[in-house]
Amino acid sequence: MKYNKYLKKNHSCPFCHLIKGEIIKENKHAILTLARAPYIKDHLLVISKKHAIKLNSLSKKQKDAIESLIYYGMKKLHKKHKNVTILYREGNKKEVGKSVNHIHYHLIPDMKVGVLNIWKINKREFLSEQEYIKKIKKFKKI
Repeated sequence: MKYNKYLKKNHSCPFCHLIKGEIIKENKHAILTLARAPYIKDHLLVISKKHAIKLNSLSKKQKDAIESLIYYGMKKLHKKHKNVTILYREGNKKEVGKSVNHIHYHLIPDMKVGVLNIWKINKREFLSEQEYIKKIKKFKKI
């Protein structure tokens, strides 16, 4: 299913409803998972457990927990990939053109981020539950 089609059907926050099998690593305040609609293979997300739109609404402990999982995810990605781009997303999705109204960080391996890659982002697929869990299990073995 195309990601844009999924977004039109689903009106709840997908980050607030992750199940244990979808989580690579978590701590008290944050979750590391594979992107369900990845820009590229091994694309990870670090998500605050608190539903928030702005980073400034989080406590220092919550921010530190997020940062810890960013470093963990980067370490895992560097086992297979030379470079990792970190992309932080906040704000109201209608105002800034993002797809999910919940702050999150993208850890994107080996990808140039910019205008040249917008076509890839717009054509990304939303993984089925079965394919998503399979990819997470495989990634955990890295």
